Amino acid sequence: MENSNHTVWVTLRLKADILVQLSELTPTSFSYRPTSHVPSDKVPTIRAVVTQRKSQLAALDDHIDLLNHALEKLQRIQARLKEKRAIVQESLELHQALASPACCLLPSELLGEIFLRCLPQTNYVAPSLDECPMVLTRVCRHWRAVALSTPRLWASLSISLLRADTTGGDEYKRWLEKASSVPLSIRVVHDMDLSDRKEPLSIQWLRPFLGRCSDLWWHGPPVQGLLDNSVQSLSRFQVTFQKVNLVSIPSPMPRLRSAVLQSLTYDLHSLHSIDLPWHQLLELKIQFALVSSATFLQVIGLCTQVQRVSVSSICADALPQTGLQSFPLIGTVNHSIHQLEVNVIRAGLGSLFEVLTLPALEELVIRFCSPDRYPWPHRQFSAFVTRSRCPLKWLTIHRNKGAESHFTEYLKMLPGLKIVM
Repeated sequence: MENSNHTVWVTLRLKADILVQLSELTPTSFSYRPTSHVPSDKVPTIRAVVTQRKSQLAALDDHIDLLNHALEKLQRIQARLKEKRAIVQESLELHQALASPACCLLPSELLGEIFLRCLPQTNYVAPSLDECPMVLTRVCRHWRAVALSTPRLWASLSISLLRADTTGGDEYKRWLEKASSVPLSIRVVHDMDLSDRKEPLSIQWLRPFLGRCSDLWWHGPPVQGLLDNSVQSLSRFQVTFQKVNLVSIPSPMPRLRSAVLQSLTYDLHSLHSIDLPWHQLLELKIQFALVSSATFLQVIGLCTQVQRVSVSSICADALPQTGLQSFPLIGTVNHSIHQLEVNVIRAGLGSLFEVLTLPALEELVIRFCSPDRYPWPHRQFSAFVTRSRCPLKWLTIHRNKGAESHFTEYLKMLPGLKIVM
């Protein structure tokens, strides 16, 4: 700031000196015009004036340069001062808002609802000091109190067993305890290497919280006995497998309505290793490297109430290199499916249409993994629609242009049908 004051003082001093010098530049008393005759005795005087004016012009040019330089410095100082003023103004407005009666008198319930809108857009929140809800506890005492007394802020959590193993799960326990009695949404990532571990994995601290879960995503190998009699509140269950040797939950799950089974590196050969209350499900998503058509039909037959089904990737024609056994496809009828999404990785979709009947189907999405590699099963699809007598409203077919030539016929069969390619 001292440099700024000095620059201003120098600028003002230069201005005063220049004004004094300008006052000395009075014009000569000669009233001669350029065409006037100049007496010879005046010529030396005129030449002296010319020399003086040249000297004065040079001095003025120097002063102008100095003044321009000073003005540039002043402009830079002015710009910095404006930036600082904007920062101070913003801080002033923020603190005035925080101290305003409206903010202080805002009901805690309403402030808690606002906090809920600030949560990350994910079903399972990963703890972070720089994100909600933890960051809300570091603003002020009032916000901290409101955040800690809003259980739904703490009802979602992504747990790493490797991270929990170093602390006995204390960090995660403190988080979930703040949720009080609110239903929980938990993702458990089993990211520990147990091959060289001598003592068993101790995660019994997790069992009470699993008993309060309405939404559970287990990612990784199962832990023997962890889910026994502890997941009766589940309404959504997702499992990401590393090996398909696995899902059996002995305890009943009377509220389970949605299930996701996925493994992008393994094939689904059968349902022998998967024990779920299929008849309760309203929504089912199956994602494996390969899913045999026979297994898919078995699932459809078991899910007597399911309304939305997504399966990927169906291997309709079992080949020796796939490891999938070939079984005769059995006619299957499901009266509850409204929406079906199928990703097909090989030929043979026609065989599936030949044995499947879906009287309630309203939306069908079919995606071929290989574009235009396999023909569109027009005859079998037409028979499927006729046999099902379904109120199909939307038909989406991706990566198979062979179906386009049959759209006119499908529109006649199903008036009001919308087709998307």
